[in-house]
Amino acid sequence: MPRSSNVSEPAPATTVGATPGDWRQIEPTPLPVTLSAAKDAFHDRGFHGTSIRDIAARAGVSLPTLYYHHENKQGILVALLEAGMNSVLGRVRAAIADATTPTEQLSNAIEAIVLHMTADLELASVARELRYLDHDNPHRQHYVGMRTEVEDLLDDILRRGIASCDFHVDGDARELLRYLLGACQEVTTWYHPSGARSPAQVAASYAATSLRAVGAGPTTNV
Repeated sequence: MPRSSNVSEPAPATTVGATPGDWRQIEPTPLPVTLSAAKDAFHDRGFHGTSIRDIAARAGVSLPTLYYHHENKQGILVALLEAGMNSVLGRVRAAIADATTPTEQLSNAIEAIVLHMTADLELASVARELRYLDHDNPHRQHYVGMRTEVEDLLDDILRRGIASCDFHVDGDARELLRYLLGACQEVTTWYHPSGARSPAQVAASYAATSLRAVGAGPTTNV
């Protein structure tokens, strides 16, 4: 059976919530069956605790079929990492485009990130498995570049908000940004879909907290 050197079962080009007006959609990112199975397995058992056989069994496919689509387990991890980051980027870009002031843009961007975390908890949690991706894997830098783009989008909002006096930040704005993004990432460690708060409620709460952190007033969106 032929084996591709690249992941040949990529995430769809169209991601949930990737256009202004629909970035608040609460739906998981659509994935091929093998990636969906791997997503659930990595969430349940972690990358190292999951075998290729586990993924094939969950997907209901043979090992040769799985290897036809993915070179190895790292290739599957790459595909999931990129699918998750594409989802975040799509939501954040759309959320920012849906606002005009720095206050509204920051609120929307944080809300969009947390919506990704809560709407597709299993996919969002795969980001923690980046530590198992070989440092010389050519796809690692691409993923890190997408993650940096998200950081840069929010950094630009913070700097514009500080310059316009919409935000009042004491200290290093980049350090504050790392705090905000770190708090968003931690949602995957405690949020549960059957909990008391819905994805929309959690996202709105984090957006409001981010505005308080930068010394901005609330928006009509929160």
